[in-house]
Amino acid sequence: DLVLTDPPYGCKVHKEHIVTGGDNLDAWNAAAPEIVRVLKPDGRFAINVLVEMGLPENGKKNGRRISPQVEFYNLITKLGLTISAQPMWADTTKSTLTCWGSWKSASAPYMYNPFEVILVGYKEQWKKIRAKHNKGIDTISREDFMMGVGGIWNLTPETRGLTVANFPVALPKLCIELLSFKNDIVLDPFIGSGTTAIAAIDSDRQYIGFELSENYYNIARLITHQLVEELRR
Repeated sequence: DLVLTDPPYGCKVHKEHIVTGGDNLDAWNAAAPEIVRVLKPDGRFAINVLVEMGLPENGKKNGRRISPQVEFYNLITKLGLTISAQPMWADTTKSTLTCWGSWKSASAPYMYNPFEVILVGYKEQWKKIRAKHNKGIDTISREDFMMGVGGIWNLTPETRGLTVANFPVALPKLCIELLSFKNDIVLDPFIGSGTTAIAAIDSDRQYIGFELSENYYNIARLITHQLVEELRR
């Protein structure tokens, strides 16, 4: 019913490059055809990516600026999927910066972009039609719905650092409740430490997740099992 993920992009996992910046999208390209195959005709997707980021070049950490948002937009539309919205969320705890480039000078100011974008869309049809005997049950609150459709999502970022690049549980939870019904199936092909699974359990959805790292897989299993046990008490 819903594919929800934060694809690896320009990061390392246990000293192995799964994706090395904007020139290599092998992990996503390998998963993409399967994502299209398993989505229902009215299935949705929500892909979290950076608006822009820096890549090392000529010895500089942020020598070249690229836009994952643009690259993933193009890749997704080439698959025949339709993007219907691009809401953004920002690190609401980010109040100060320690890198300004040329301080108070037009020489070479460094401009930080705190936003990430969620590419939201569908496979064949946007409207979810349920038969009367199988009517979808919504679980989203009024406040979350209003924020979701508003396009700017104010969320607190993940700080535990369980993986190289965590997103907060509030992000997949909002996507899940905004884009699917109770008991729908949510797939995360890059599940990492299990954040999407936690959000799915908390929202009364079923989930499927894939992870290549045995370490992250074990973290995800431990966290999700603990949550299930807590809910059973």
